[in-house]
Amino acid sequence: MAASSSIRIAVVGDVHDCWNFEQDSKALEFLQPDLVLFTGKLCFTADQPITLQSMVCINSQRPVQISMCQVYGLLIYLGCDFGDENLEVVQSVANVEFAKAVILGNHDAWFTRQFSRSQEKDKVQLQLECLGEEHVAYRRSDFPLIKVSVVGGRPFSCGGKSLSQKKLLSARYGVKDMDESAKRIQKAALGTPDDHFLILLAHNGPTGLGSDLNDICGKDWDFGGNGDYGDPDLAHAISLLKKDDQVSIPLVVFGHMHKELAYGNGFRKMIVVGADNTIYLNGAIVPRVKRLNDEDKRSLDEESALSSSEAKGTRRAFTLLDISEGRVAKIAESWVSVVEDRTTLEEEHILYEVT
Repeated sequence: MAASSSIRIAVVGDVHDCWNFEQDSKALEFLQPDLVLFTGKLCFTADQPITLQSMVCINSQRPVQISMCQVYGLLIYLGCDFGDENLEVVQSVANVEFAKAVILGNHDAWFTRQFSRSQEKDKVQLQLECLGEEHVAYRRSDFPLIKVSVVGGRPFSCGGKSLSQKKLLSARYGVKDMDESAKRIQKAALGTPDDHFLILLAHNGPTGLGSDLNDICGKDWDFGGNGDYGDPDLAHAISLLKKDDQVSIPLVVFGHMHKELAYGNGFRKMIVVGADNTIYLNGAIVPRVKRLNDEDKRSLDEESALSSSEAKGTRRAFTLLDISEGRVAKIAESWVSVVEDRTTLEEEHILYEVT
């Protein structure tokens, strides 16, 4: 494997409405990534606790032209959970002028249990039509200019042992159980060009990475029984691909399981390096946007209106990966402040670095 000599990937964790095209495009122009990975959830849902800290999130539907990396840039949405079938957000993402790959998450099929048989299309169908070939569930998308291939896992995943949205999966992909799902992922990865850096893209991570509540896919909201809430089919697919060295898998990126644990129990492990050096990265930093007020640029302005808070600026989280000569050299949680036309890197927490 010999990917382009130097690649930067920016991972945007579970969005939960914390996506503003204007401010995030400024942040991305500052970071200059070749590839942007979105791990999911573009809006809040009624079954999740909403705090004042969470309420800072701003969603702009106005398309913004992003000029940087027009040729080499690649925008990838990993298990996006665009927001309880929020078609408007999905359309705005589809309009972004990056090359991109998308896989829908559980909240992107929150209400629709089966595809509509009437002339009026359901919102899952409309989302898939918006995204077209950029939705990579159970398929591979090759980007030869940067020598990267993205293979999509199972869409609509809720995590855990159950196969969520069975009727949708069966009708669209012919997948009826975990075994079929694993084999579809395996089939999609076979044939990846030897000189491409392969990224497995999924909404949730695989099983087998720990069962403690703070593990990368650990169940932190329920203390009874096994806490490994990863996807068994993704783990099985990875095992199948690694058997007899069918395909090299250097990187698996996902979200769904938030960094901040439930009930104030601290923070989740966001990275695991396997014995075979496969890197598993969780990008779900939630909330990923915080307002800046006039007095303390790191604090939240809970009283101001959204338009006013945007004028004062925000801090926006990205997980940055630097890849050199076909291997991950550095991973860092990075917070970028955007105040009008001024963009700066405020914080960087290194998660992984080759010494």
